[in-house]
Order: sequence, then C-alpha cells, then structure tokens
Amino acid sequence: MNRMKLALMADMHYYSPSLGTEGSAYEKRSATDQKCLAESGAIVDAAFHLVGAGDCDAVLLAGDLSNDGEKVSHQEMMEKIRKLSEQKPVFVVYATHDWCCSEDAARYVEDQVITGDVPTMTPAELREFYYDYGVKGCISEFVHPNGSSSYCAKIKDGFRLLGLNDDRNGKGKAGYTPEHLAWILQQIKDAKEAGDEIIAMQHHLLFPCLSKLVNGGMLIGDWEEMTNILADAGLEYIFVGHSHMQRNAKYTTKNGNTIYQINLGSITGHPAPYTYFTLDKQRAQLDVMTLKSFTYNGQILGADYIRDHTLGVLKNLVDNADKGREALTEQLKGYGIDFSGVKVPYGIIRTAARHLKNDSVKKAASIVNFFTFGKGIDKKAAAELKDEKLITYIYEIFLSVFDGTMHPHAPSTAVYRVVADVASLPKRVCAVLPIKALKKESVQNTLNDIEHTLKELVYPSEFNNYHTVIDRKAK
Repeated sequence: MNRMKLALMADMHYYSPSLGTEGSAYEKRSATDQKCLAESGAIVDAAFHLVGAGDCDAVLLAGDLSNDGEKVSHQEMMEKIRKLSEQKPVFVVYATHDWCCSEDAARYVEDQVITGDVPTMTPAELREFYYDYGVKGCISEFVHPNGSSSYCAKIKDGFRLLGLNDDRNGKGKAGYTPEHLAWILQQIKDAKEAGDEIIAMQHHLLFPCLSKLVNGGMLIGDWEEMTNILADAGLEYIFVGHSHMQRNAKYTTKNGNTIYQINLGSITGHPAPYTYFTLDKQRAQLDVMTLKSFTYNGQILGADYIRDHTLGVLKNLVDNADKGREALTEQLKGYGIDFSGVKVPYGIIRTAARHLKNDSVKKAASIVNFFTFGKGIDKKAAAELKDEKLITYIYEIFLSVFDGTMHPHAPSTAVYRVVADVASLPKRVCAVLPIKALKKESVQNTLNDIEHTLKELVYPSEFNNYHTVIDRKAK
C-alpha cells in the first residue's frame, strides 16, 4: 500500500557560537528567550541524528532555520543539513528570521550588544543557498518579487509537497499575493488530477492553533479567507511553525471540507519536539517525540535543561518583580518593554509577585472567594489541592503553551475545575456589572476566548497533541 512517513521540525533558530555566548550582554539576551541559543547547534545535531537514523521517507524543516538571518549561522546550519541529507531527503522553507526582517542581527561581546556589522542574507540569496533542498528537481516553482521562492516537489511516488514561502501577501502581512495563490491552487489541482496526495508546509500559521487571542499576531493576513479557499480546493494537511507551540488544529468550511494544521514547536525550546507524520489512503497519524538528551561542551544535558531554560522566561520575571524596581525594570527591557519615565505601581507588583510565589492554591482561592462572596472558585476543588503552591500550576500552564499540554488534567480533576472557574471568572464578573460596554459582542467574544484558552491549556478538548490518528475516506 502506498504510504509516506515524514519527520517534521520547525524553528531551529540556529545561532552561531562565533556571535558570542558569554558575558552579561549575551546572558540578558538568553534570559528573555524561550529557546536555547548557545546550545542550539548541539540540540539540532541530536535531533537530526535521531531522524536520520529512523525510518522516515524525508525530513521537512518549516522555517526560521537561523536565529536572525546571520550569514554565519546559515553557513553552519547548512553543514548540518548536508550531513542529514546523506541519510534522508530534506525539504526546507525559510522565513523572516532567516533574512532578518527586523534588521537587528547582533553579536555579543562582554556587556555590549553590537549591531550593524553582522552580515545577513536576503530572500533571493536564501533561494540560491537552499536550492538543493526543495527547488532543485521540483515540479514547479513560484518566485516572489523579493526573490524568495515557493515550490511543489515530489517527495516519493504518489506524494507531493507544497513548500510555501508566506512572508508577504501584498498587503504588508504574511500570506500570499493573488499570483501566488493562483499558483498554489494550480498545484493542488494538478496533484489531484495526477492522483497524487498533496500536503503543504509554510512558516506562519494558516489559522489559530489555540485561539485568536493567543495566535492573532502569528497568522497569515487574510487567514480566514485563505483557509476556506485552500480547504475547499482540496488541501487537507499543512505543517507550520512560528508560534513555537506544539499543537494540532482543524478547520471545516461551510462546504464541509476539513483542513488539519500541525503547528510544530521549536526544536531548540521546550519541549524540543520532532513530529512523525504518516499518511496513506486509510489514515493520517501524528506521533510527537521529544528530545531526551543532547551533548553540549562535552556534557550530556537532559530535557529538563531545555524546560528550565524556557520556564526561566517567566520565572525570572516573577523573581525580579520581588527583588526590586531596578531588577524588574532591567528584565522588562529585555522583553522590549521600557517603563523609563513612567510611574509604575511597583509596590502592587511586588505584593502580587510574592502572593504568586508563596500562596497555596487553597489560600489564593480563599482570597478570590472573599471578593466574589464565595462564588469565584470551587471550594471543594481548591481544598483537594491542599497546600500545593499556586506558582507550580502557573508554571505548568505556561509550559503548556509551548508543549501542547504535556501533562493534561481531565475535567473531573480538581486542577481542571479550579482553572475552569478562574477561566470563567472574567465573564461572570462582567455579567453582573451594570456597564453596557461590557455587553458588546466583541467584549463577550474576548471573554469567551479567555475561558476557552485557559481550559485548552489544561486539557486539550479536540486533539491529543502527541498522538493523533485521523481516519480518512478511501480515495
């Protein structure tokens, strides 16, 4: 039976050690990043070794191959891809971080962040640089005005891949120009007429993988219109990156056509996922693996190292909020938030941080219930958690954003019931307040989105993000 198995990865964000991995400037940069930059090469090597030795037919890399488009990072990343291609065919797409759309490629020397002298690559240069990994030997190619490229390639007999560069839609957002869309639709039509399966890979999300509240800025520009067009044209599966979230989603059009989106987490951030996708006439299957260990500077490091680094993005913020105004201000600058000259109620922030770090779930629930006349949080559920720290669950939910809820809590559990009450609290409070503006549809939609998002982070309602089987009609 005709069958294809792919290994999928995204958001390598490979960072050349030659750009600096020591000193206070680099440490500040690293502390605000979910990904492991200095260790990115070692992590990519470990992941490539595993998929290269496996039984997949090809490896797909869904963009952001480099950290910020640095030429030296691309050159070193290419050596890793070349080595992998000796074992498996490799197909890549590149994205905004590969040509440094923000124009801020940097290197770090002691306490200095140096920009302006780090060579980067243009979209046109990237097409030539990665030519062998998609464009070479392809069925058809679409060259964008900026010189970047999309392609349709045959992975194996009966299976085609659309490698889409979706950086521009002609309106200043990610997506497709009318000419690009026409080319995409023609490729789907040609594949169907030839009796081939066709799948797609791009960097940005085609539609929300969690909610519009969280994913709104991660989508292609005309996402709803484009999703309907592609699904109705017959595209069933698309692999994306960008959000760094390991999460599956589906969208069904009014015509009854469904498209499945596999949002790949960053391989260099928690949970360091690589996904196997198997497709035949009867079913599609997703199996997500996570990197267990890698070797960096002669030391074997485990998955907990990557997890703790990702968690540090939030943990450092909470800790610095408790340390003092200066520490918090410095941390926020690392996120691009500058409160200089702005009067910030630091005392309130510090008090909130201390409650978050020190209170138990039960105590936090009692505070909420005091202000909501006992109707805020399920008392029995909070009591079941006894003296467990509130911060433990806050950190777990934060990690769930990236890992697709690696540790789910079923609706029957105390954790889920408490989170569900917290999630619905804004909507319940707004319902009793005599303020007309709160009754607007836009406000209600946002409140519903908040509730849905928090519940999904505790227990995914539609997909198991680590193992999913999709039954298909015989074709």
